[in-house]
Amino acid sequence: MLGSKGAPFSLRAQLLTFTAALVVVSSCTVLILVLLSSGSAIRETVNQEMREGVKSFTTAIYARRQQLINNATLLVSDFGFKQAVATNDAETILSMLQNHGERVSSDLMVIVNLDGRVVVSTEPALTRGQRFSYDRAIGEVRTGKTFADFLVVGDAIYHMAIVPVRAPRLTAMAGIGTRVRPEDIRKWIAQSTIHLTFTNGLPGQQANWVVETSLPDLSSVVEAIRAPENLTSLVRLPFQRVQKYSSREVDLSTDDSSVRVFMTEDLSSYFRSYEFIRNQILAIAVLVLIIAVIGSFVISQRLTKPLVILTGKAREIARGVYSDMSEIPVTSSDVGSLTRAFRRMKVDLAEREERILYQASHDSLTGLLNRDAMIEAVSGIAERGESFILLGLNLVGFKTINDTLGMKIGDECLVTVAKRLQKVAMEGVASRHSADEFSMLLPITQDQETTAQRILACQRVLNELAAPMQIDDISLTVEYRAGFIVYPDQAESPSQLLRRGKVALEHAITTATPLYFFREGQDKVHLKKVKILKYLKETLQNDDDQLQMYYQPKYNVRTGEVEKAEALIRWFHPDEGFIPPDMFIELAEQTGLIGLVTSWVIGRVLDDQADMKRAGISLQLSINMSAQDLSNDNLRVLIDQKLIENNLDAADICLEVTERDMMTEVDKSLDLLNYYRSRGFRLSIDDYGVGYSALSKLAMMPVHELKIDKCFILRLASRADDQIIVRSTISMAHELGLSVIAEGVEDKESLDFLAKLGCDYIQGYFIAKPMSRDALGQWLQEFNPERLVEEK
Repeated sequence: MLGSKGAPFSLRAQLLTFTAALVVVSSCTVLILVLLSSGSAIRETVNQEMREGVKSFTTAIYARRQQLINNATLLVSDFGFKQAVATNDAETILSMLQNHGERVSSDLMVIVNLDGRVVVSTEPALTRGQRFSYDRAIGEVRTGKTFADFLVVGDAIYHMAIVPVRAPRLTAMAGIGTRVRPEDIRKWIAQSTIHLTFTNGLPGQQANWVVETSLPDLSSVVEAIRAPENLTSLVRLPFQRVQKYSSREVDLSTDDSSVRVFMTEDLSSYFRSYEFIRNQILAIAVLVLIIAVIGSFVISQRLTKPLVILTGKAREIARGVYSDMSEIPVTSSDVGSLTRAFRRMKVDLAEREERILYQASHDSLTGLLNRDAMIEAVSGIAERGESFILLGLNLVGFKTINDTLGMKIGDECLVTVAKRLQKVAMEGVASRHSADEFSMLLPITQDQETTAQRILACQRVLNELAAPMQIDDISLTVEYRAGFIVYPDQAESPSQLLRRGKVALEHAITTATPLYFFREGQDKVHLKKVKILKYLKETLQNDDDQLQMYYQPKYNVRTGEVEKAEALIRWFHPDEGFIPPDMFIELAEQTGLIGLVTSWVIGRVLDDQADMKRAGISLQLSINMSAQDLSNDNLRVLIDQKLIENNLDAADICLEVTERDMMTEVDKSLDLLNYYRSRGFRLSIDDYGVGYSALSKLAMMPVHELKIDKCFILRLASRADDQIIVRSTISMAHELGLSVIAEGVEDKESLDFLAKLGCDYIQGYFIAKPMSRDALGQWLQEFNPERLVEEK
């Protein structure tokens, strides 16, 4: 558990947090389970009550409807009543209606003639001659049937029954009704929480919708009508409204009536019961939480008091103050164990600090100084004003010793070398910088004033170090590459001395020189290379047009056409100016950047070729690649993507691989070349003649053409030896079925000689210099092969 800024909480805080969290989670779990269970039970009870209420209400309404029909039938069966209706005696009819209405507790009595006009009515809203507005009811009674339904008369809703009056024929219709009083009807229902609402339509459907309801006000009626049929859920979020009602429409009407009946259950009591249960559980949970926190605080106080004291002791130990720990209260066995551990720590700490300091400044395997400690040692000697030699050494073939004899023998070899270095080093100052790289200081004696004498002294040391060593009955002889520099003659500071010593050693390694003496300005060359590498990385990342692709045409000697061109990378730096490819390509290969360079070249060349094709220029472009590039799976994917993207064929590209790369790992090279040839790429051997290829291996190479190195072409017209080599190379290549390209042709004599020998293509300044893509297009338009024949 972490506090502010990632710091862990104290034990007390963790204990309190855990206890509180446990109580909260437990209480919440119990609360949720109880609430869900009780909520489900209450919800089912509410819904069941509503179903039973609807059932009892429906039964009562149908019974009341039948009673109304019976009362109306009794009225129209009276002979005097039928005679009064037949004679249209309005006063007698009205008197009889009133008397009968009082006997059966009716609120409305009405007589309607066969035309649907009111004859007599006890309701002032129905006047004599007024049309009775319920046509369907009139139509049914005319056919001799009875009609019963909820009807709106005036401003009230009546439960009415209408029957025919026969004297003896059908002469009129008699209606009897009771006004709907929801409070009275509720008495028929056992569920006291259920309210009744009778409406003429719905709110908003018509202006005069009449409401007879047991609910307290009109807003409650609207809310009840719009409420769901069932209780959905008792659980609600703080911002959610409580479901006050559940309401269900009871379909008791006919198509002729717009009266709608709603049964509404008031849910307030259920919510109060539910919230009472919830609040009780919450109160219990809060009480338990308070008790748990207080108890945890007391226990944590007892537990953490000795820990706080131990924390202070730890800070004192960190400052090197080892005070007494007897005053620490032992409140538990764990605290006692911790206190004893602290006391033991005081004893062990000094020894461990000594070991740490030693390991921080020494190599763990050999015991020699590391680089930082070496700088410190050199600085100490330099401050005394002494002159000395810094000798850097690299063990040649140490990886082979590890791979063939095992790491144990390799480690023993390094330890032996370290002992020899310390034995001959000035004051024993020697260091190990990497797996197989060391440095040491040598004193300068009076007989070592000249450079030659100092070289001789270093050589004697190397001879002594190179003496055979016996390890596990194995005799080993180690060979060294070494570079040295003199202080203070060649360095102004220890850090500069080590840096220049590293440069001298790197030069000895790359040139395979056993002993190399640092020369003034050499570190500037090294820094120059470092700077160029930095610039190269930046321009590859930014793609800022410093790198450009130039193309040098290849002339077909037989046809006189230019069918091919070689892609050559050029770098124009804004500060350094033109940087030759030989310089940065070699650095890229040494540092592993060559893959990025090749990727950039492939992308740019294939884009340029697509542009030239769209411009009507069809040339096969050659790309220089190393064997390392060919085996790079990422480059394979990039080539395929760019071919598809630019709608190019593999045959549009020729991959040029140097003879040296092909002969380094012949079997691997064969596999790679066969793969690219099977894909349809043209393949060429570049720089042929400088690697002394075995002809048996060359014959196996699945290439299409052979490119003679320019060192044999530049002075071809004047050197007989070069002519012999070129003649035999062309003849051999043709015998193997390969075409031949000669690069470096710079005069007509060489062109004529190559044409006479049957060389297929020539490339060089005599044809054209490398040029940009746009310049190449212009040059092709202006190229005239007759110039090559006529030019002297």
